[in-house]
Amino acid sequence: MYDILIGRSEADKEKYGVQGSIFLGKHYVKMGQTVSLSNKVYLDVAKSHIVFVVGKRGSGKSYSLGVIAEGIYDLPDEIKKNIAVIMLDTMGIYWTMKYPNNKEKELLDEWELESKSINVQIFTPIGFYNECKEKGIPTDFPFSIKISELNAEDWCMIFNVLITESIGILIERVINNLKEEGRDYDINDILKAVETEDRSDKIIKDAVENRFLVAERWGLFSKEGTLIEDLVLPGQITILDVSAYATTSGAENLRSLVIGLV
Repeated sequence: MYDILIGRSEADKEKYGVQGSIFLGKHYVKMGQTVSLSNKVYLDVAKSHIVFVVGKRGSGKSYSLGVIAEGIYDLPDEIKKNIAVIMLDTMGIYWTMKYPNNKEKELLDEWELESKSINVQIFTPIGFYNECKEKGIPTDFPFSIKISELNAEDWCMIFNVLITESIGILIERVINNLKEEGRDYDINDILKAVETEDRSDKIIKDAVENRFLVAERWGLFSKEGTLIEDLVLPGQITILDVSAYATTSGAENLRSLVIGLV
């Protein structure tokens, strides 16, 4: 039996074997009516790769990503300390890694795997952090996006407006003026700038103001923001849980924004 090692050259396979790789599962073989699990399948994580995981709904895409993250966490310390993991959780499922999978203990025993908890760090949008705590949902830290890091195009994408239409033109003018001041600002500063803007009529100003008031209630933006250094830590699995926006009205683009910025 030969191990299958994805993403590693023949020379590196010869030199390192499976060191610096993670166990994904076993090769699924079907011959006629007979189905068997044969060769072990490993994934190289010692070098950078772009991996496309595809399949129909319920086929195990998210499960496979969780297996990859857990495999990295189980690496020896001398390898793991060189890798940081960020998982963008759009469905609110990866918090379960905090707890051992005792439900499937018999299946784990068949695979000679141990049921154990993993010390993942879960970040929840700042506006939902206290609510999650009160509901007993496991979360460790709040996170937010620094408002002054967003440009006019970002805001227009969030609000689903064209930068060439009246609302977009006013947003661009206000944001560019605030950026020229060279200081950090928050949504209140944006609202004040919209209010004092004298080149747009009241209907357009009200439309822009209403959009930023809604954005403030999304609980994602702040003046300070979360530093990337707080998210990317050697040997750490960081989960950004943005599942709160899966059903939030008007926030369809927020998950894409968070993913893009990170």
